[in-house]
Amino acid sequence: MSTGIDVTVCVSTASGSSVVTANGNALACTASDGTAGTVAVTHLALVDSPESAPFDYVTAGGFFALAFSMVVAVWMVSAGVGAVLDLIRRG
Repeated sequence: MSTGIDVTVCVSTASGSSVVTANGNALACTASDGTAGTVAVTHLALVDSPESAPFDYVTAGGFFALAFSMVVAVWMVSAGVGAVLDLIRRG
């Protein structure tokens, strides 16, 4: 299930009058001084869905487990090699 925000933004300037239709609804834009003006309409949509999630925790956990296991394995091998070299050195 997708969740998010769907917004139509209407921006006007202070010359002329305009009515814009967006999504079947008429939008009348007025300037801050109350006069109608030319209109620019922008449709903004922010959708948060599982398919477009920016971070996948399961995949990241898998990579972390792999990297941590490799570090522990290298440490164990190097400890074993160090023990063998110590045994040879002390002869």
